[in-house]
Amino acid sequence: MHSMSVQLPSSAGHTMAGTIDMPDTEPVAYALFAHCFTGSRFTPAAARVSKTLAEQSIACLRFDFPGLGQSTGDFHETCFSENVADIISAHQWLADNYRTPQLLIGHSLGGAAALKAATSIKDLKAVATIGAPFDPAHAVLHFADRISEVDATGAVTLTLGGRDITISREFLEDLAETNPESYLPRLRRPLLILHSPIDQTVGIDNAQNIYRTTRYPKSLVTLNKADHLLTKPGTAAAAARMIATWSQQYLIPDTAPTAADVIPEGVAISRTTKAGRFTDVVRTGTHTLYTDRDKAHGGRNLGVAPTSLILTALAAATSQAIRVAANESRITTLDDVSVTVSRIVTESATIHLRREIALIGDQLTDTDRMELLAAANDNEIQAMLAHGIIIEDVQPA
Repeated sequence: MHSMSVQLPSSAGHTMAGTIDMPDTEPVAYALFAHCFTGSRFTPAAARVSKTLAEQSIACLRFDFPGLGQSTGDFHETCFSENVADIISAHQWLADNYRTPQLLIGHSLGGAAALKAATSIKDLKAVATIGAPFDPAHAVLHFADRISEVDATGAVTLTLGGRDITISREFLEDLAETNPESYLPRLRRPLLILHSPIDQTVGIDNAQNIYRTTRYPKSLVTLNKADHLLTKPGTAAAAARMIATWSQQYLIPDTAPTAADVIPEGVAISRTTKAGRFTDVVRTGTHTLYTDRDKAHGGRNLGVAPTSLILTALAAATSQAIRVAANESRITTLDDVSVTVSRIVTESATIHLRREIALIGDQLTDTDRMELLAAANDNEIQAMLAHGIIIEDVQPA
């Protein structure tokens, strides 16, 4: 996958900074991610979930709400309702410039905003929340001892994440006037609610209340041993994989494969990607794989090295040839085949391939073993390597 920085308009005319995490192949669908209260698109949940979705072939736009991250505007002049409108604006921008996002994801207060926004977006196929509060006002309840300052000054300044955040009276009044029971029953989209039972910021009862208030189809899934911000290694990626798996039943592939998309047998097509200096996506038949150089040769080890593909091909072809021979000779006592191929460079710079074959089966006779080992050489890859290959370069039409 690779990431692209973009700019998009907010509902109030501010410039919101965004990042689109793209698969290296054509995306199956597009998604939109709304980050947590006073966070940004670089918080662990936003960044890791979006990137993992891209690895699952779902392109995802994450953006900073106005006044946060790298977006313009002042946070104290925004409110929850404006954030809801910003999600709708981001959805429209993505539809106008790329493709209509089918999946909407929100984390914490961004999840509450996503739930409300989803009631006004017609083109959505699915909605997912992570650690979302049932009542949006919950986001500021743990600062209740400071809320009284609003009556005296019209605002309260809190230090969150190492920076000062000013919360205005208008922001709090807007939260107080937001009634989730007035709009959650109107959500007519499949809903996945992800929540940790040990979440100390937004309790699990919030997920239960969202589930109770919304319509089917809906699912409530536990995020095991996860903290609210999904900072524990692996938790954000696990959440993204759950979302990707669940959403498959609802998403409509933007690019359905046609006969023209199938690469003929015996043909491989490699195209460069933006993930690294030497990364490629290789398609053959109906399959896709990724290649790269290892780090010692300037790559990022984001895919299989081409030389490793040759070793892999020989190992797999050897194993297949042995199993074909066992099947044809009705040698049923062969339980397993293990083939190890190693690349060895000699002092004379000649490349040798060392192959080790293990035939597994307690009832195999010596005769069986000799026959199967002889069959190991009868494979197309070995024939290509042993007899030499003629490479004819031609220019594309």
